Amino acid sequence: MKRALAQFGVLFLKMLGYIPFRLLYWCADLIYLITHYLIGYRKKTVVQNLKNSFPEKTHQEIKAITARFYRHFADLVVETIKTSQLSEAALRKRFQFKNPEVIDELYDQGKSVALLSGHYGNWEWSLAMPKIIKHQVNVIYRPIQNETFDHYMKTMRSRFGMFMIPARISLRTMLDLEKSGQLSATYYLTDQTALKDTDYWMMFLNQETAVFPGAEKMASRFKQAVVFMDIQKISRGHYEVEFTKLFDDASQVNDYEVTKAHTHFLEEIIRKRPELWLWSHKRWKHTRPENIPLK
Repeated sequence: MKRALAQFGVLFLKMLGYIPFRLLYWCADLIYLITHYLIGYRKKTVVQNLKNSFPEKTHQEIKAITARFYRHFADLVVETIKTSQLSEAALRKRFQFKNPEVIDELYDQGKSVALLSGHYGNWEWSLAMPKIIKHQVNVIYRPIQNETFDHYMKTMRSRFGMFMIPARISLRTMLDLEKSGQLSATYYLTDQTALKDTDYWMMFLNQETAVFPGAEKMASRFKQAVVFMDIQKISRGHYEVEFTKLFDDASQVNDYEVTKAHTHFLEEIIRKRPELWLWSHKRWKHTRPENIPLK
């Protein structure tokens, strides 16, 4: 029964993907009203996260950011639904890469890349990246428990050439890629909630935050360059990506320097346009143990 319902749900999402953008954004306006005003989807979490992150802002300023966040969140929902039916041409028109030469220069130097970003802008539309840069693009992900929806999301994200790597076998897969000589750009969303026993804590958005240094460890192990991918919303349904190289070789810097750098970089981006980050995510659900110092 659960499998049948999941299959129906996937079919329904695929059908919604054929709806024109204009109608989908009308739906987004309705989703905004429902999530923000009617049911208040995770609103306590959103508001508390914003208050903790920006204690200097007034009640009215927090209220305004909250409203802008829910508007963007509603757009993100319908844009993700539309993704399965977007052509490469349509996607590249709406999701443009400002300076792909930053990545291509590293390819020409024979360097693989750790490509870092966060749940900011519209990270789902980065799936066209294999058509833009020379590297093979890998994504390390955590599979969804429901196999039907996991297969749907994996198929959607990989249809333009992204290579999806389950986290549990990521090291083994990366070792195989290294042996093959394939230059790759491995994409990480670095603002995932870290495990409770993570021993690396730092200040992020005015709060003590556990940060999982997995991206740094992988980048250092495979001597990758480190590049941050900033995804900015230019207008409704249109985004622009800017690449910023942080390090030429992660193995040549001190421990946790990569983690500090990309976390601070993300924080600066969020502070400029906070409404584009995923504030409904329970990022600060763990408390730092007394025996673990802040880095």
